Amino acid sequence: MKAQCGISCVMAMLAAGAMAVPFSRHLHRNTALVIIDVQNDFIEGSLNNSRAPAILPQLYKLLDEHEWPLIIASQDWHPIGHVSFASSHEGAKPGDKSLQPFITEPTRDFQNQSLSKNHCVPGTWGAEIEPGVQTRLHTLEGYFTSVNYIKKAQNHTVDSYSAFADNQHYRFTTLNDELRAHKIDNIVLGGLVTNACVRGTSMDGIKLGYNVTLLSDATESTTQAVKDYALAELDAFGVYIMTTAEWEAQNKV
Repeated sequence: MKAQCGISCVMAMLAAGAMAVPFSRHLHRNTALVIIDVQNDFIEGSLNNSRAPAILPQLYKLLDEHEWPLIIASQDWHPIGHVSFASSHEGAKPGDKSLQPFITEPTRDFQNQSLSKNHCVPGTWGAEIEPGVQTRLHTLEGYFTSVNYIKKAQNHTVDSYSAFADNQHYRFTTLNDELRAHKIDNIVLGGLVTNACVRGTSMDGIKLGYNVTLLSDATESTTQAVKDYALAELDAFGVYIMTTAEWEAQNKV
C-alpha cells in the first residue's frame, strides 16, 4: 500500500524540485564543477565588486539543473596578518605592492605581492560563501552529491590564487587528489575573480593535465577590460572559453 503524502509533504517535494538535484536534466560523468571564491567579501564586502552579482544566475543554474560527480567550492581563508593585507605592512595602503621572498629559495628574486584590504578572514561574514550558492551546496550534500570545500591562502607568508596550490607552488591543497579520486578528467570553472584566483586555478588545471572549461558568463573581474585580457590569456594557455549556454549545447546528456 502506497504511503500517503499530505500537503506539507507535497510542498517539501516542490521546494526540493526548485533546486532540482534528483531531477537534473544534465548528468556529467568525469566532470567536476569548480566554483572559485564566491564569497561575500568579493561581492558586497570589503572588496565589493558591482559586477560580481551578474554571475550568480549562471552558478545557480549549474547547481540546479546539472548533476556532477564532484563539486568543489574554494574559499580564500586568510588569517589576520596575512601577507596580502595592506594592514600587515607598515605604511602600506590597498593597491600597493610588496616584495616577498621565495620560501624555498631565499636568494631568488623577490615576488611581487599585491596588497588589499583585509578580507575573507575565518569566522567573518565576508569569508562565507554567497547565500544562494551555499544553500544549493547544502541541498546537494543532502542528496549525497560529493561537495568539497578548499580553504586556501592560510599561510601567513604566501598568497594563494589557485585552488590547487599557493602562488609559489610550495604547498598544495587536496584539490588534485580529490579530482583524481573521483576519476575526473574535465573541469568546468566559474567564480571570482577572472584575472586572479580563476586564472590561477585554470592554469594549474591545464598544467596538471585536465581539460579546463571556463564559463565566461559565470566569472567576473573589476572591469570588462581586465576580464577580457584574462580570458584571452587563458584561451591562449589552452583553457576552453565559452558561455554557459554554449557549454550546455555541447554537453547535452
